[in-house]
Amino acid sequence: MHQPNIIEYWTEKATAEAHQQGVRERALEDILEALALRLQPDAARTFKPALEAIDDLQRLKQLHRAAILADSPEDFRQALESNGN
Repeated sequence: MHQPNIIEYWTEKATAEAHQQGVRERALEDILEALALRLQPDAARTFKPALEAIDDLQRLKQLHRAAILADSPEDFRQALESNGN
């Protein structure tokens, strides 16, 4: 059985981390776009700092749904402030 060398290990690790970061950034873009289209561009700007602090991809997925369904900035704020359950 072939054992990966240290270079292969770190290359695979870096690739996986870059992929995760790309998925996270895409999720943020999707949420901000939904907020801008569904509510208003100001809503996207208002929530952007709080969203950028979230690393949990599942949480970002929940917030994307919340952004699509929100009827007002307050609706989204409540979803953002909830624990996701």
